Amino acid sequence: MAQDESEPPRFGQLTYTSFDRPGESSGGGWQVKESTGGLDPEEQEALRVGVVTRFESPQSFPRFPTLEEVHDRPRRLMYVPGENGRGLYWHTAPAGADASGRPGNVFAHCVLDRGGDAAESVRPIERWRSRDWLVPYGADEVADAVLSDQAPRPAEYACRKAVLDFLLDADTWRIGVFSVLLDGVARALDGGSPVVLGCRTPDDAALWIGAVSHFMSPGTAVRLGWSTFDRLYSVDDAVARGAHLVTVPLEDLPGDVPGCVVLGEDESPELGELDGEAHLTANGDTVPVTPWSLLAQTALLDRAIAANALARQDEIAASVGDRALNAMWPLAMAVVSDPDLHDALDEATSVLLEHTPDGVDSTDFSHLVDGIVHGLLGDTLEQAADVLARWRSDDTLAPVVWRIAGAVFGYRVLDDPASLRDGDLARLELLDYCPRTEDLMRKAAKMLDDLRERARSGHHRRETAVEAYATLDALVRADLLGDAGLDIAHEVLELAVVPVLFDEKSGGDFVADVGTIRSPALLRHLHTAVVTNPAFAVRPLGARLPHRVLAWLTGTPVAIPAFEDMQTDPSLVLDAANILVAEAGSAHIRTGEGGRLRRDVASVALWRAFFELYEGGWPSSDVSALVERAGWTATQWNRVCEIFPHIVAPRFLQDAVVTEPWNSDVEVLANYLQRVQLGDISGRWDPVPQRDELAGSWAQIRLSDHWTGISATALGHALELHARPVLEDYAQNYDASLPDDVRSRLAVFLVAFCAPLGRDVPQLPPEHEEALVDAVDRDARYVVDALVDLVRSGALDVYWVIVNAVFTSLSAPHVRSVLDRRDLLARFEVGPPSARTALLDAVASVVLTEPGYRGPRDARGLMDAIRTELHDRRHRDVDYACDIYAGFVGRWLEERLLSRDEMSWDRERRRR
Repeated sequence: MAQDESEPPRFGQLTYTSFDRPGESSGGGWQVKESTGGLDPEEQEALRVGVVTRFESPQSFPRFPTLEEVHDRPRRLMYVPGENGRGLYWHTAPAGADASGRPGNVFAHCVLDRGGDAAESVRPIERWRSRDWLVPYGADEVADAVLSDQAPRPAEYACRKAVLDFLLDADTWRIGVFSVLLDGVARALDGGSPVVLGCRTPDDAALWIGAVSHFMSPGTAVRLGWSTFDRLYSVDDAVARGAHLVTVPLEDLPGDVPGCVVLGEDESPELGELDGEAHLTANGDTVPVTPWSLLAQTALLDRAIAANALARQDEIAASVGDRALNAMWPLAMAVVSDPDLHDALDEATSVLLEHTPDGVDSTDFSHLVDGIVHGLLGDTLEQAADVLARWRSDDTLAPVVWRIAGAVFGYRVLDDPASLRDGDLARLELLDYCPRTEDLMRKAAKMLDDLRERARSGHHRRETAVEAYATLDALVRADLLGDAGLDIAHEVLELAVVPVLFDEKSGGDFVADVGTIRSPALLRHLHTAVVTNPAFAVRPLGARLPHRVLAWLTGTPVAIPAFEDMQTDPSLVLDAANILVAEAGSAHIRTGEGGRLRRDVASVALWRAFFELYEGGWPSSDVSALVERAGWTATQWNRVCEIFPHIVAPRFLQDAVVTEPWNSDVEVLANYLQRVQLGDISGRWDPVPQRDELAGSWAQIRLSDHWTGISATALGHALELHARPVLEDYAQNYDASLPDDVRSRLAVFLVAFCAPLGRDVPQLPPEHEEALVDAVDRDARYVVDALVDLVRSGALDVYWVIVNAVFTSLSAPHVRSVLDRRDLLARFEVGPPSARTALLDAVASVVLTEPGYRGPRDARGLMDAIRTELHDRRHRDVDYACDIYAGFVGRWLEERLLSRDEMSWDRERRRR
């Protein structure tokens, strides 16, 4: 394929050395001499920072070398993988003295490989000793060195043949060191410790690197970073740049590099065992044994076999694209493909199972993996299930191997339908790995057709239902239905399973037979089939399914939508799973277990109940219990009333109106209830007149904010129609601590109940009385103004107010037979601690000085009023009581007339 002219060429190059640039007066020194291949600044810097400007060989190099010595001088080639598939080379050689005569100059020829064809089969080490590397010696040659347009080509020095000659040299046994080297590099490639190898010469080092590189694919070899020459003290620099394998002069050993495995090429390491003892080097480092070294040892028993294995390895790697392969996988495949290498078949098998890449099933070598997997799974369904269960527990299998194994298992399951009915959950879960092959899909379609015919026949209903359920469980879990199959599956559920579920006896037996629902996918299909069956809609919510069947259908946890979810998407009420949640919630209420019902479930059930009533369905007698458990707020109730107009019974809104702090949503609900009570709004709810009227009365109480213009008759009507049932409900069904504004209004009505004489005053528990006392103190301005307005309009008798203001005054004589200080009326007080005042005393202080005042105006008139009040009460000793009050009322009256503008307890009127 031609190079795209818009892209830079594959290779970019530069040279770096100390030299004098002709025609420049700045002098010489270390610098980039030349670059080609369109290197951008970032690429050029990546190469420049990797340059080594010192070359310290253990052997001294003569100052005036011969041509032969110059030719044979040591070299260093380093390669590391870069980002985005790039590779970077640094070739360094001594260059003698620079132009100024300073010795120790080096010449670095650097190459950037931007990435080419992975099937090129060239390993980076094969560029060792290439004639294309620039290796000038002396200032003149350095100055004249010029890069060619072509990057260094592979040489023969580290080719496959050279590597095998080196490893199989009859005079030197190298298999032991090579085994440790392979396993060490395997760990380094996985992020483990890098390997340091002591070698006699860089040429030997290149052969060792070549040996490792040729026992992996070319695509993997480009991910292996290495250096043919470093000193032990500089290994960390090479590792930091990305080297996995660094060679050093043998003279540097023994020695240690923390964090690295160190061994020498001439040592005899103690070889370990796979899954046993690790290799041990002379340096004391340990290297865990991997299958790679055992595969290599088997191949190296014969030269011809080894050559064939390495050639086959590259062929196999190329067939799958040779990208990101595990280092040992291609060799393992080569071992499997060659019967002469089957001594290492177990090790090769373990590599295939764990590291086979996706894509192998579309190559000519897929049969190798298929054969291994089929052989391991045995001949029976039980054997396959046992092996798959073990593999799943180990959790190391490659995805492609899972697909092959899942297909084998799927075939065996579908060939043995009876195995589907044993309810073995662990076995069914293995179907999750079953691929959707055409053969399996055809088998599944045939099974579905057979089931449908049996279901249509109507014979052996329960047995057919159990078999249908078990078969569908397997097919759905294995995802073998397809679009057409889903329709048939739904029909099978409708014909065979759902009718059994609606029968009390058969449904319970069926549930006992099949056990817990194991497949979430099948559960969704089953939910849909149940709720769309005509038998589901002919009964009220909560009474549509046998209890055991409903518990079975809802026993698997599902995501229950919150109120906000249903508000945002009202269609959630149509979801089959949510319908059954609602059914279960309502059923709990019907069976007397409502107290254990979760609020989120009650909320879904309540929403569904309103939906069904709105659509003309069954009114449920259990909605009140759902309302109590759901505990919706006024905001939520307003939204529900918008979505389901004229459906929500007034009584359901009462708690939100009564118990929530005053806000706009409470006000909307209270106005709504008031309009219902006045007949302005009618609805289709199931009425409970007494309770619905009570909700309207609570709304009237909470909306009570203007008390002017009310007649005594109207007040009396309101007290009996609204205030009395509300106060009784407050005493019996609510905690004492309602919002302040609710309690202050109740207090006003309770005072009004006390006048005139003869009215039956509602009684409250002690804690509720204390709550009203507290509310009067907190909302004093409102309570006083309300009572004053009632006096002005004549709704409250002014004489009664003034007389009882005297009786309740904190400074009045204590006549127990007239007023017990524990009476609620006497306990209503207002004002700060330093100026406490009885409530009626504060009201009297206002009305006494108003222009339209019609009560007693002097002490004599007030005493006459007191005497009349006591006679009306049938006090047993009126004269005695009047004698006690006679000395007090004049002073009291005078103080009230003078202190109208000094009411220190006055505070801003507001709703709490």
